[in-house]
Amino acid sequence: MHNDPGLFATIYSARALRRFKPDPIPDDVLFQLMDAAIRAPSGQNAQDWRFVLVRDRDHKRKMQEWAEIPWRRYQARFSEHADGMDSLPRSQRLSLKSVEHLVHHLAETPVIIVVLGLKGRHSTPGGSTFPAVQNLLLGARGLGLSGSIFNFPLSREDALREMLGIPDNNEIYCVLPIGYPTDRHGPLGRKPVRAIVYDGRFGERWSFAEAQPDAGWQDRWLGE
Repeated sequence: MHNDPGLFATIYSARALRRFKPDPIPDDVLFQLMDAAIRAPSGQNAQDWRFVLVRDRDHKRKMQEWAEIPWRRYQARFSEHADGMDSLPRSQRLSLKSVEHLVHHLAETPVIIVVLGLKGRHSTPGGSTFPAVQNLLLGARGLGLSGSIFNFPLSREDALREMLGIPDNNEIYCVLPIGYPTDRHGPLGRKPVRAIVYDGRFGERWSFAEAQPDAGWQDRWLGE
């Protein structure tokens, strides 16, 4: 098992890394990941989440084909500019480049997890499923893995349902490619807390947050 970096170190360093090594994920590691996911809270304790582990190469290849359809539409936005994505700000450019890589290499991803939940079971759809997704993503970081929500394969949802035998009474909430990353986890660039958290009323500044550094307290958990 990978050495667990600890809760807050995990939170402050869990990047959405989308380039994966070809190494398979052992069943015991995958079980630990899913066992952590289902420790999340669930409305009325329904626990109606379901997860399909996609490891069959042909199935992954089909999902890659379906992911390439919306990517072509997305990529067309940049076709009018000579520099395309290269003209974007660095953080946005790097993120899109990693998405592009995943689109064209999805079939090589060790495991693709399709996350489901019962239709009509909760008044707020997804509210009892996405806590499990976040547990799963943080668990992946703790186990030396990486993943992110990647819903491009849902461009052909009916075909995906048929291929995986997903019944109509289950909603497909998201798709999660998971693997051992070739890139490194590390500090996350985020807007400062003072810019997004208000005290008591929208727009009211929080005086305590005003005095805190732009990078927040990540140095406490990741070091200088």
